[in-house]
Amino acid sequence: MTMRHHIAFIEDDELEIATFRRLYAGDQFELTSLCITSPRSALPQIEEALGARIPDLFVLDLFFPATSDPPGGFTPDTFGGARAGLALALRAAEELEGMFLDESALAKNDKELLRAGSELVYWSQRMLRHWCDVLGQSPSGGIALMRRLREKYPAVPAVFYSRKAMVPDVKAALEAGALDVLIKPHRSLEDAEAVHVREILAAYCEGRGPGWRRPLH
Repeated sequence: MTMRHHIAFIEDDELEIATFRRLYAGDQFELTSLCITSPRSALPQIEEALGARIPDLFVLDLFFPATSDPPGGFTPDTFGGARAGLALALRAAEELEGMFLDESALAKNDKELLRAGSELVYWSQRMLRHWCDVLGQSPSGGIALMRRLREKYPAVPAVFYSRKAMVPDVKAALEAGALDVLIKPHRSLEDAEAVHVREILAAYCEGRGPGWRRPLH
């Protein structure tokens, strides 16, 4: 009988934990999942849940709470900034939509179309990052948790599993020692992508690194 790999999954969102369990817990993986909302209590809760056991892999939320008491939502003091970011993203979407009203112009303005699409992506990312900052969600929180786990469990590799990570976040996580940063599939693709993600998680549990990590010559 094949032994199951043991993964410890740490998140601050019960819905994300339920989704991860649905996709990956089973014959291939034994899953210890913890919903932790305070960085101060993270390590004691993890130690209590694991007991004397050592997992094969830590899978961590990158945008983990960076403060002990993160706000649960926007307040009258932060509504304005949240709306401002949304307004900029919606304006970029309207400008992009307007370009599709003239089909003859679309055939000649491929570069302008791509630039307009990039504007929408830029302002959407800026909006999301601002919201994360206001709500106390930060890559620094996830990286700090990974470092604390490395002190306690130095032989266990850690990867991040994130929906919001951007290129600077990925670079920061890898420079801090993460084995990899896996991007959560969109909800419409979760089941289809799960097969590929299972293969990656199994490889990491077995001590293999990412295929893209080649030695530099």
